[in-house]
Amino acid sequence: MSLKHAILGFLSFSPLTGYELKKAFDRSVQHFWPANQSQIYRTLTELAEAGWVDVEVIAREERLDMKRYHITSSGRQELHGWLSTPLPPHDYREPFLIQVYFAGKLNDEEVERLLAHELRALEETLAAMNAMLSMHRAQLEKHPDPRAYFLSVATLEFGIRSNQAALDGLRSGAERVRTKTYR
Repeated sequence: MSLKHAILGFLSFSPLTGYELKKAFDRSVQHFWPANQSQIYRTLTELAEAGWVDVEVIAREERLDMKRYHITSSGRQELHGWLSTPLPPHDYREPFLIQVYFAGKLNDEEVERLLAHELRALEETLAAMNAMLSMHRAQLEKHPDPRAYFLSVATLEFGIRSNQAALDGLRSGAERVRTKTYR
């Protein structure tokens, strides 16, 4: 997935400023596609150069002018083409797993500390994702397009299941290390 398509997707809902786009990422897709402010602004410039967005400059007296971005018809075509085309297989990389792979070089206490840290991080992530899911489910009934909203929430449900499976596997591995049950 590319950031440009994610931005086009958000702009297909409504025109937004760069600041509003950052908030949209943080409230919705951050659990699987985070973006920082500088990436968003850089990509908006590229999208404008490609003719996929128009920029509306809103003059403000005592502050810098504000730019609101609108998706163009060619931007909608680009988004539709990307959405309707299956993605090629991609490499899966998980930095923590490469640490675990070589963790035999650590003593037991270091391994347990490494695993405990990851367990805490996963538990915090899951708690945040579950809170987000509760909030989104409460809004489902009020949404003008329940099908589209369901599909966006389904990404969060997938993230929760994936993280729960990782947490379960990590707990099992940590227990086996703690009890020295390696078979």
